[in-house]
This record gives sequence, structure tokens and C-alpha cells, in this order.
Amino acid sequence: MRALRWTEHSVAQLAAVAEYVSLSSPVYAEHLVDRLAHRLDQAREFPMSGRVVPEFGRDEIRELIEWPYRLVYRVHGDAIEVLAVLHGRQELGELR
Repeated sequence: MRALRWTEHSVAQLAAVAEYVSLSSPVYAEHLVDRLAHRLDQAREFPMSGRVVPEFGRDEIRELIEWPYRLVYRVHGDAIEVLAVLHGRQELGELR
């Protein structure tokens, strides 16, 4: 299984999701964060299983959907680099 690395940007996005959801349900927020992190195990084990991100069209930048969130990652050598965690209605913007 490949290593999982988070960018500062993706950590901040995940924290923002957790904070927002915790306003209505701290328990659900914790469950959601666990669910999103667990979903990334698929990328760690099967890196190319996520779809190519349409906005970029680059084979190494892929995403998994854990509805309603998009988990955007880059297959980078022996690691998976999480680039973004965003709601499906959000614009992806620029990745570094």
C-alpha cells in the first residue's frame, strides 16, 4: 500500500468541512472525516482506480467521490498526495 501525503491546502479544506458540519452535528462531522479518510485507502491500494479529473485531463491527477465530496489526489511515485477535499458544487480551482 502506498504512503498517503496531505498538502497543507487539503488539510485546511478537510478542517473547514469538519468545522462547518460540526456546527450542526459534531458526531456526524467526526464520522464524515473518518469516512473521507477511509475512502482514500482505495487510492492507496489501487492508485489508478479514481477517475482522471476532468478539469485537468492529466493521468496522474485523479479523484474519488465520497458523495457529496471530491477527493482529488496525485499519483506521485510511491505515494498518493491528497491535493483537494471539496464539495461537489465547489470549483476546483488551481492545484499546486
